[in-house]
Amino acid sequence: MDKKKIMNWIIAIIAAIIYLTVSIMFKVWAYSWLIWVVYAIYRFIEK
Repeated sequence: MDKKKIMNWIIAIIAAIIYLTVSIMFKVWAYSWLIWVVYAIYRFIEK
């Protein structure tokens, strides 16, 4: 895999870990979708 694909996977995994950590620690499942919105915007800008 090229460097960009590896970096995208690393960022996706980090986003998932942050999502789960925030959701479990603070029990804010209803608001944690914002993390995915930020990630989606980042992905859109990167392309």
